[in-house]
Formats: sequence, structure tokens, C-alpha cells
Amino acid sequence: MSHTIAVYNFKGGVGKTSTALSLAHSWSRAFKVLVIDCDPQANLTQALTEEDHPVNLFTITKKFLHNEQPDIRPIEIHPYLFLIAGDYRMAEIESNTQFISFGHIIFYKLLSAVRQDYDFIILDFPTHFGVTVKSFIANINSILIPATPGSFSVSGFKKLLSYLNKVDKDKPLEILGIFFNQYRKNTLFHQKVVREAEQELGSLILDERIRESIRVSEANGHAESVYAFTDQSAVAEDFLKLSDEVISRMNRLNLQEAISQLGDHEVKS
Repeated sequence: MSHTIAVYNFKGGVGKTSTALSLAHSWSRAFKVLVIDCDPQANLTQALTEEDHPVNLFTITKKFLHNEQPDIRPIEIHPYLFLIAGDYRMAEIESNTQFISFGHIIFYKLLSAVRQDYDFIILDFPTHFGVTVKSFIANINSILIPATPGSFSVSGFKKLLSYLNKVDKDKPLEILGIFFNQYRKNTLFHQKVVREAEQELGSLILDERIRESIRVSEANGHAESVYAFTDQSAVAEDFLKLSDEVISRMNRLNLQEAISQLGDHEVKS
């Protein structure tokens, strides 16, 4: 049975896609990994393959909406890494009345069909906290939250938790934690933001930071992982350490425990 992990923050520009891509490449060295591109922009799909794929998240969703059984055949990137491609038409389906009512059931069926075949399923979410995001959250194990020092705020994080808390789930959602992307350790402002976040949020902040580097953009632009593009780069080492820390954080803290840890009544409401 696989562990399903969403990479999500409703703020843009925090490195959701590069994180999903790098974790997928890191874990697929030892585990069988499926990535699902849930973002209509399909940047993750474009980073992994240059081809158009007739079977993608949109076509699978449409089949389920019409009570048909879709042919779910993830794309093989390499023997331990597979992809369900994204499609821009997922933006259009958000307003479909059937999808609004039954999206959580559709994604339950999708994940149920693939769970047994993979060790990890990583979902790259769109920024918009819409039906797609809510329906997947209802069916996944955990969430990893990327942030950048330049745009992070404790109040914004608490607001995100309050949104997540409104999604009905049979089992509590695990909070793997927040990690800082695009971090410059020699910048006093970045040090201050991280220090204050650790004081306010404690163990919700992961130890590993991903330093700011052009290597991530270069790797994504060449449809490669940061490891394949430059194995010796410091940012590749950062992502390897992050991938290990994320695994160590699994099955430790759920959403309700995180909210209680913060002791914030506004989050609970």
C-alpha cells in the first residue's frame, strides 16, 4: 500500500513543482514512485516528458464522471518512476456540477486503482484551493508544505491549516511539515524569518532548507532532475537530505495535533 503525499501551498512561486519532481527522482532510486500532475499548467508533466499523452488526469476524470472505467496506464519515465500527466482542461472541470458533488469519489476510485502498485504517490497540486485540491485531500495520507522566506507568514500558514481542516476525511491528514525553499543562509532577513517561524511553529518546521540555486530552473528546463543535471551540486544534496527527512516524519503528526500544538482557536473554526 502506497503513501500518498501532496506538495501544496496556496501561495505561488514557492517551488511546489520542483519539490515534487526532485522528491520523485530521489525516492525512485530505491522505491517505485508515481507522480500525479494535478495542476492545469502541467509544468511537472512538461518537465518529465515532451510528448502529449491522450491518457491523462482530465481524460481519466471524464471517464469516471460518465460512469465508465478509464484505462489508467501511467507513463513510464524509468522503471521506478511513473507519471499521470496533467492537462489544462482540469481548470474547466472545476465548474462541472457532477465533479463538484462527486470529485472526492472519483479521486478515491483513481487512487484505489493505483495504490497497490507504488510505494509513494506524489501529487503536485495547483495553487487554487478548489474542487480538485479538496477532492484529492479527502483521499490522501499527508501534505508537505514548501515556503520561501520572502513570502512566508505564520498567519498565512494558520490560514492554510484552517482551509485544510474544513475538508471532510475519514482519516486525519498528516502534516509532514513546512520547509524553506530558495533559502539564502547568509541573508540576515532569511535567517530572521526562519528563526521566527521556528519560535512560533516549533517542530512543524523541517530542519532541511533548499538553498537558492539556478540549478533547479536549469534542471527543470532540460526535463531532468537536479541529480541527473549536476550530481555534485549543493542543491541536489539539499533535496536528498529533504527526501530523507520527509520519510522520517511520516506517521508522526496529523492536522488536529498540529492545530492543537499551535493552540490557535482561529485555525479550528
